[in-house]
Amino acid sequence: MRRTVIPAAALCIISGLLLGVGWAAAASVDSLTEYFPLAPGTAWIFRTNTHGEIVMRVGETARVGSHDCRMVETIVGGNTTQRECYRVTAEGVYAHQRTYPAGSVTLSPPQRMLATPVIVGETWQWKGRIDNQPITMNFTWARREATTVPAGTYQTMQLYFVGQLGGGVRIQSWRWFAPGIGMVKEDSVITQGTQTIRIYAELVRVATSK
Repeated sequence: MRRTVIPAAALCIISGLLLGVGWAAAASVDSLTEYFPLAPGTAWIFRTNTHGEIVMRVGETARVGSHDCRMVETIVGGNTTQRECYRVTAEGVYAHQRTYPAGSVTLSPPQRMLATPVIVGETWQWKGRIDNQPITMNFTWARREATTVPAGTYQTMQLYFVGQLGGGVRIQSWRWFAPGIGMVKEDSVITQGTQTIRIYAELVRVATSK
């Protein structure tokens, strides 16, 4: 059976929404930071279908171009596999850079991952380049619903996005966000021809360091 190789651009997109805005209309930086907790040391532990348990941990502030942003590390089996740099504005949450063991990817322009107002039916689009590929992503705050994960049951807002990459690769992703917590669930599908890869994650717990 032919092995499916996920393009670097697809991995960069799929990995980019592991934290986010919760279920509430937000119109200021303060309200966004309430739903996008970036206190250093905060960690989200997820159960996944690809790597067992993974940890997303907030790190230090970094400078990317002319902007300051907060680093969020992905830890798998005790090893840091990815570092993402996020910036919060009144309009949304932007990803500026993602760093992997093999190198860094700077998103041009910064990728608007989450947007205000957080209301059902709100849509936005991101056009940019990842790994030298032109990409267009369409995002929608889709619906409100109760969502149960190992960490508990939450009233959430579901985010849906879809995009087409080079080589006939299509990405669809669903994310569920809870107020005061961030993302609690992810279900993403990458399709290329007859090959399909599903990436799934559920929140197990949130931890903070003193």
